Amino acid sequence: MRARDWMPSIVVASLLVSCASTPKPIPVSGSAADVSQLSGEWSGEYHGQGGGRSGLISFKLAAGADSASGDVLMFPRQRTDPPPNTSTQEQHGTPSPNPPQGLTIRFVRAAHGNVSGRLDPYTDPECSCQVTTVFEGHVQGDVISGHYTVHREGAVTLNGDWKVTRKK
Repeated sequence: MRARDWMPSIVVASLLVSCASTPKPIPVSGSAADVSQLSGEWSGEYHGQGGGRSGLISFKLAAGADSASGDVLMFPRQRTDPPPNTSTQEQHGTPSPNPPQGLTIRFVRAAHGNVSGRLDPYTDPECSCQVTTVFEGHVQGDVISGHYTVHREGAVTLNGDWKVTRKK
C-alpha cells in the first residue's frame, strides 16, 4: 500500500485519536542524561517483517520531564479477498480496508543511548487474540531506530522495525 492511499485513514484516525479522552502520561525512566536524549518531538513509522502491518509513531517529551505523551497508530494488513456478503465494488478486487487502530505506549526506559519499552496489551485484528508488544532501539542524534516483537497468545510471534526522527 502506498503512503497516499493511507492519507484519508490517517486524517480520520488522527482526528479520532486527538478527540479521544486525554491520553495517560507515558512514564520515562533512566538517568537524567539518558532521558534528556529523548527530549523533543519525534515522529516516524514502523513496518512488520514479511509484509506485515505498519503504522505511525509520535512521541513528545519536554526537557526535564519524567513522562511523555505519544501514540502508535496501527494499519493492519489489507484484505484482498472479499469476505462473504460484501458490496459489488469490494467483490471486484478492491481491498477491503481494515480501520487503523490506536495503540498506547505503556512505558519507555532509556539507558546508555538505548531505549526500550512496552505497549499496553491490545486485541490483534488478524487473530482476534490478546497481544503484547515490546520494543528496543538506539538513539543516534536526532534518530532512534530499532526492532519490535509482538507476542500473540498461542500464535506466531511477529517482528518488525521502527524509526523515529526528532523534529527540528
